[in-house]
Amino acid sequence: MAPRWRLILAGLTVAGAAGGAWWVSSRQDPPSPSPTGARLPSPHFPGGQPPVIAAEAITTGTLAIERMPREVTGALEQHSAEIVKNAEAIESKQARITGTCAPGSAIRVIGEDGSVSCQKLPKGVVSVAALAGVPRLSGTGTAQGSVAGGVGRFQTSGEDDFLVVPVPLPDGATVTAFTYYYYDASEPVDGVAYLYRSDDRAMAAAATSGAADEVRRVVSEEIQVPRVDAARFAYFVYFQTSAEAGANLVPISASVAYRLP
Repeated sequence: MAPRWRLILAGLTVAGAAGGAWWVSSRQDPPSPSPTGARLPSPHFPGGQPPVIAAEAITTGTLAIERMPREVTGALEQHSAEIVKNAEAIESKQARITGTCAPGSAIRVIGEDGSVSCQKLPKGVVSVAALAGVPRLSGTGTAQGSVAGGVGRFQTSGEDDFLVVPVPLPDGATVTAFTYYYYDASEPVDGVAYLYRSDDRAMAAAATSGAADEVRRVVSEEIQVPRVDAARFAYFVYFQTSAEAGANLVPISASVAYRLP
């Protein structure tokens, strides 16, 4: 008896000769209907053949949600929840603050549109740095001076001069004290700082005394015309400098204390 594989090969040869050609396909035919007429599950899709979704139904938005695969509907629901969450977060954010408060007052309430309501403080202090000062005379040379405990400006050339720095004071305030911070290690030269009004009226003065290798301060509570009239006058500080003293006389800062009515 011939081996079984020879019989199978002979059968395939006969079939090929009868049809003119033959081939072996790995594709499986769709399952046959059951005796009751119901279509049996495909071996490739045990859970049933997934529905065919037309591309135009997706792009036009006419595809019913119940016809979409579960993975798609789950992703859409998660994405929608994130959109709502982001919208709520954006709506709850505070708008950029656009309002400002004048010197001597503080922000009390911030509106949703970024506007502010201000409240005057009962007292306050305004400080200015000598490093930002401009020499009164155009021919005066100055340089930054750094010492232990402070940074200021000193004179390098020219006749003895002053550095001028504007100081913003709240209208209606009453000046109560003037304080000068400085470095003075010069024996022959002392320094002074003045608080002035723009009508060339001196309001306060604070002078240095002696020489020391450290930052010191001097406070003056003797104030002339102490009430601030910002509608009419501007206010500024004069810091004295000296080419002779050079880096041994370094104005650092001045502060103006005040109270409000």
